[in-house]
Amino acid sequence: MKDKVVFITGAARGLGAGLAQKVVENGGSVFVVDLNAKAVEARVLALGNSADGCAGDVRYLDDMKRAMQLCIDSFGRIDVVVANAGILRMGSIEKMDPKDFQMTLDVNVAGAFNTIRAAVPHLRASKGYLQVVSSLAAAIHTPLMSHYAASKAAVEALADVARQELALDGIGVGCVHPTFTKTAMIEEAKPGQLWGGHKGAFAAIEPEQVVEAMYEAIVKRKRKTIVPKPIAPLVLAPGLFHWAAERISKMEGSDKAIRAFQSTEHNDE
Repeated sequence: MKDKVVFITGAARGLGAGLAQKVVENGGSVFVVDLNAKAVEARVLALGNSADGCAGDVRYLDDMKRAMQLCIDSFGRIDVVVANAGILRMGSIEKMDPKDFQMTLDVNVAGAFNTIRAAVPHLRASKGYLQVVSSLAAAIHTPLMSHYAASKAAVEALADVARQELALDGIGVGCVHPTFTKTAMIEEAKPGQLWGGHKGAFAAIEPEQVVEAMYEAIVKRKRKTIVPKPIAPLVLAPGLFHWAAERISKMEGSDKAIRAFQSTEHNDE
């Protein structure tokens, strides 16, 4: 991690803040992006001279492009991008406010897409690594979380597709699947009635455990990170066919097709 530059969305608190601290402690520099400008300023101040940041809304591609350019202005490069920003709200399909459903998709899915889209040219230059934060909820779909589960399944799909497309340029892509973690986001959603009594593999875990796994995944450029490890079969089983499909697509000439689209599609960089 020494001398590497890591760009993290949703980094003013929770897992993003913990990861930013871990990066700085290990000799890297970090660029903090979050919705709240005061929270970003406080986090950057706490991290010290190896940090910078700006307010930005992941729902807007222009915000992500601007933030990454500011990171380049500050540190000269971007080696790692972590699409971490997300929201969680509880509600039944029948009774939830449709605005909550749309907001969850806008932040979690469109936000990940915009972060990836803005990151590509910078990671191509550094042959860097993209980490996308999904969830156990992508595989285990529990009541009152239809919008969150749908969004995190979509985020995993985005990561799987990005991995195949960006591998041609030397960019690694990893997806992180934490179980329920004791962060402010989880506490504010008040999911205790559903999971408060769970023990063992389904018990809520400490943020430090997830941060450690995320950091290790960045260093080792891991494809898939599941925290804690005992839940791995639950996440991996549905994805076994995806892994096989990626291998098959290689044999079917997908590289040529990807390059063809990259050369003909509108370039907005």
